[in-house]
Amino acid sequence: MPVLSTVTRAHFGLLLYALLITTSFPLAHYLGSQYPPLLTTWLRFLLASLGFVLVLGWRRQLVWPGWPAVLRYGLISLPLTGFFLLMFVAGESATALAMGSLATLVPLFSAALAWLVWRTPVPLVRWLALLLGAIGALWVLTQGEWQRLGQGGWPIGNTLFLAACLLMSSYPLLLKQLHRGEPMLQVTSWSLFTGTALLTLAMLVTGSQWIWPTSVQWSAIAWLATGSTMLTFFLFQSAALVVGASSAHAYSLLTPALVVLLNSLLLQTWPGWQPLPGILLTVLALFWLLFQDRQA
Repeated sequence: MPVLSTVTRAHFGLLLYALLITTSFPLAHYLGSQYPPLLTTWLRFLLASLGFVLVLGWRRQLVWPGWPAVLRYGLISLPLTGFFLLMFVAGESATALAMGSLATLVPLFSAALAWLVWRTPVPLVRWLALLLGAIGALWVLTQGEWQRLGQGGWPIGNTLFLAACLLMSSYPLLLKQLHRGEPMLQVTSWSLFTGTALLTLAMLVTGSQWIWPTSVQWSAIAWLATGSTMLTFFLFQSAALVVGASSAHAYSLLTPALVVLLNSLLLQTWPGWQPLPGILLTVLALFWLLFQDRQA
């Protein structure tokens, strides 16, 4: 039996990473209308933080980094914390497909912010690939009927999640500026720790009342903390070391196709042909970006 190369295994890992990330959107839509978003985000961060405490303890890396580093990690955590909080708020009215489609705009927003703030040069072909992915994602969102965007087909949840994506696009830029060469496990862990502290403070300030989750809600939150937070971190980091962070981030373009597939499996109703052109455009954009990264 042939042994897969390291690069091939990395790409399979990123496919799994994209699939696990996709599960966040149906759960965000479910929890957004069933459980307070601030409590959902706090529990997700708390459970993920406890998991990383165990990982750091097992590796004997659970050490106090000092207040300056903690403040740095707190700044790094702001886009992540804001993104997930807004995602659960948006889930009350935004569908899983809408959030999954809009999430593909994060690489485009990130490239635009890098150019606007730091004047980071972005090749024209990369802009074209990112725009192609964005057009494909919006096609999936509207089923090719663009007039939907102006006919009540754009709920407030879509706007909130678009703001969340814009916030998330600043994460790699902040990380680039504030990273001091520490292992990414340490950065991610302490970003979650500080994010949990910020959410705890927000709960105290807003006077949020504790509501005990149902067993289904507990299961959803536990999966978000482990499957789509901790496991995706390890899959992404191990693959990014092989194929590069740019190629790894490009896999977010698969989200609309995977959301359509996941919804079809859960609801046992297969979509018509309408989303297919958009799905093909996002997949084409993914391969185009991967080709550019390989050439570079």
